Amino acid sequence: MFSRILSRVGLLAALSLAFIMAGCSKEELTVRQSTMDPKGPVAQVQFDVFMDTVWLVVVLFALVGGLMVYAVIKFRSRPGDENKPAIVEDGHGNPLIEIGLITASIGALVIIAIPTLSAIWYTDDVPVEAIPTSKLSVWYPRVEGGRENYAQTVEEQVLEVDVIGKQWWFRFEYPQLGLTNDAKHSVPNELVIPKGKAVRINLRSEDVIHSFWVPKIAGKVDLMPGRKNHMWIQADQTGHYYGQCAEFCGDSHAYMLFRVEVVEPAEFAKWVEKQKSPAAAVAVGSPAEKGKALFAAKSCVMCHNVGGHFGAGAFGPDLTHVASRKSLAGAWLDNRDAVKQRALEKSTGNTENSVPVDPATLKANLVKWIGSSGVAHGADGKMTKDVKPGNRMHYYKMFNVAGLRETNQQFTAEELDHLAEYLLTLK
Repeated sequence: MFSRILSRVGLLAALSLAFIMAGCSKEELTVRQSTMDPKGPVAQVQFDVFMDTVWLVVVLFALVGGLMVYAVIKFRSRPGDENKPAIVEDGHGNPLIEIGLITASIGALVIIAIPTLSAIWYTDDVPVEAIPTSKLSVWYPRVEGGRENYAQTVEEQVLEVDVIGKQWWFRFEYPQLGLTNDAKHSVPNELVIPKGKAVRINLRSEDVIHSFWVPKIAGKVDLMPGRKNHMWIQADQTGHYYGQCAEFCGDSHAYMLFRVEVVEPAEFAKWVEKQKSPAAAVAVGSPAEKGKALFAAKSCVMCHNVGGHFGAGAFGPDLTHVASRKSLAGAWLDNRDAVKQRALEKSTGNTENSVPVDPATLKANLVKWIGSSGVAHGADGKMTKDVKPGNRMHYYKMFNVAGLRETNQQFTAEELDHLAEYLLTLK
């Protein structure tokens, strides 16, 4: 009777395991933020440590589970056992077995500790062996067309990026290349790095604890207020990668995403030059020109910089090239055609492949984003659904800045359209 029950339980367990494993196809493991699909040396090392742990646990499970099943079968109750005297053993265990189990446990910890410590040292900072091929002088011309791309003092260094966490978005600065907030050239939410080159990441926070995490490129490291932290990353394949804050940081923590664009080194140099260029002029008498006037009238210039147009704002994201970005609102809104993007990912089996920015989708996102803040109201006078809870846009009381008047901006449909048209020119 017991054997039949045991066999049925085993069959059910095997079927359940098979059902679970059916969901572990390669397609399911290569989703946008899968840690099981490493695309760089840091992610690969961390994945290897994880798999070492998994296989050790599988072996331990097989040993312990196997012994338990053996004991259950071997010493199970049988008909007639009730008439036998109880087994009473004198003793206090087997010292040899106890010492062996302790030794095996220590050995298992050592097996895990060695690759873990090795990975910690490897991922802490750019390894020495990666510097000769990653220093700026090797892949990024210092002087090009009479223009100095970076100072001679940093040509033997690897590329450095300052990551500044804010509620609820990331600002990326490239101090060696002059792309900084102070210079009115910073990059919000979309980090661009060269393929195959080690990049040192300096992590800072301007408010609370955040965490920088790009699953396919590197594991998470925290951004601590008042403390400097760092890591390094490298991506070996070009593409559009997905990251997010991995530490609860307030209302919109779940909406605090970012993207990483990995490009060829030559394309990276072109991108840097583009980021330093001012915004294009808007056509006279166009809706975009009206939107530009509204941008100033509605106090958007107090927080946002638009190179060549407005230069006072430094609190919010730089909008000089906002129309060229594939995401908006802390990467929560995707500016690409969703149907085409999913079709591309499915046809290629690669989530890093990306379609270009879709102007219609971008405009709809701009209207949605600008028209929504934590205090926006609909036609019925009730609160509208916020794109990003706690968003501070056009509600200055939340800044708690002394002397800054409280405002509560409202927009008509026409004003939103004009503002969107203006921002669409910022490529």
